[in-house]
Amino acid sequence: MQDKICERFDELLREGAELVQNLPKDQYGFRPWVGDEEIPKYQSWLSSASNLIRVVTKEDSYFFEECNRLITHEHMGRGIPSQIIQKMQGLLSSAKEEWSKGLLRKIEYVISAAAFDDFLDHASVYHKGNKRNEAAVLASAVLEDTIKKVALKNGIKTDGVSLEQLIEELVKKDIFTLVKSKRVKGNAAVRNHALHAEWDKFDIKDVGELINGTREIIEEFL
Repeated sequence: MQDKICERFDELLREGAELVQNLPKDQYGFRPWVGDEEIPKYQSWLSSASNLIRVVTKEDSYFFEECNRLITHEHMGRGIPSQIIQKMQGLLSSAKEEWSKGLLRKIEYVISAAAFDDFLDHASVYHKGNKRNEAAVLASAVLEDTIKKVALKNGIKTDGVSLEQLIEELVKKDIFTLVKSKRVKGNAAVRNHALHAEWDKFDIKDVGELINGTREIIEEFL
């Protein structure tokens, strides 16, 4: 997985360098806009570059925020500004350097987050199909694994420790706020009922909150 990410960085950087080189120019330098006929090619590269940056960074990182700022720039609604292509190429190059030095997300958490997201997608399908029990069981397993992974990431031992205790430890380490911990404990309560087949103790809305709450933890803490 790590090798594939490095290879993808290199591929997109090579492609980006070529795109920057081919940006329309006049006697004063780069022209402000990509030509209309070239927009699909440049848009495709922007989408791939931004996706890779989002995969290897956290939402509160400079790279993630700058990437979003470029992609959602007000001028993007009128076409593709040449400056956006240049800046994204620079951002991608810098992100690759940080990634190669281990200063962004660790590969194990990238993989875990992707796997957990897949399981939650399946749980969401069950939820939309009003299959409360199936959705709850699947989302409950993801919640438990996610909390354990977040704990390990922050130096908290998980062997023989209950989910509730792990949540408390994450509060003590200022990873979870008290407000966040209350929401997570609410989701954990649904998980406990599901594991004990206490189906009458929760409803389909509770399962939806469990799925959304678990996804938030993955996006924010892994």
